[in-house]
Amino acid sequence: MTKKNAFTLAEVLVTLAIVGVIAALTIPSVIFSTDEKQAVVGLKKAMLALNQAVDMARTEIKFQPTPKCYIDKDGGDSDTSQCGDLFKYMKDVMHVQKYCDKDPVGGGCLAEFTPTESCDGWNDLGDKQGFMTADGMSYFVYSANNASIIGVDVNGFRGPNKWGFDIFSLQLTGKKTTMQQYEPGGCEYAMEGGKTGTELLEESDEE
Repeated sequence: MTKKNAFTLAEVLVTLAIVGVIAALTIPSVIFSTDEKQAVVGLKKAMLALNQAVDMARTEIKFQPTPKCYIDKDGGDSDTSQCGDLFKYMKDVMHVQKYCDKDPVGGGCLAEFTPTESCDGWNDLGDKQGFMTADGMSYFVYSANNASIIGVDVNGFRGPNKWGFDIFSLQLTGKKTTMQQYEPGGCEYAMEGGKTGTELLEESDEE
């Protein structure tokens, strides 16, 4: 009579416990890595959409030769006199699903989010514009005084709706004689565990 080899119940339980510990250690990092990659893709997509809209605005008479809405990173003269008009123009050319002329959170254009712990006055969106595009992204005027700085929630209402995870700050930079471009900037902020748009893009370029 041949003897059959089999795992004991104790051996099976020990094996399952080891597998469980490994999964607990590795799955969160895999999920976080995937979320970061999705955030990078969303951020780049938002920048492309905004920059295309700014480029289109240059064909409008009132915005020629360039929209008066830019911050000079080199310390030169900045002009934000047309930022409000530019934001309204962008909502007309960006396949907007919903537009809010004020209070984008209350109006349903933006999910309620955890405010920053800095940037005084920038968390109050009561009288600021916002819109949601057909792809589910939310854009809102974020700067304290004008629309040269825009906040973007790259996955809309899906969450977690936290700065540095799916919400980022984009600033329109350039000069009077050059084409302006949106890029991470302004009052950049990342909650614990998150990263600013600048950090995400720099890390993605290194990969």
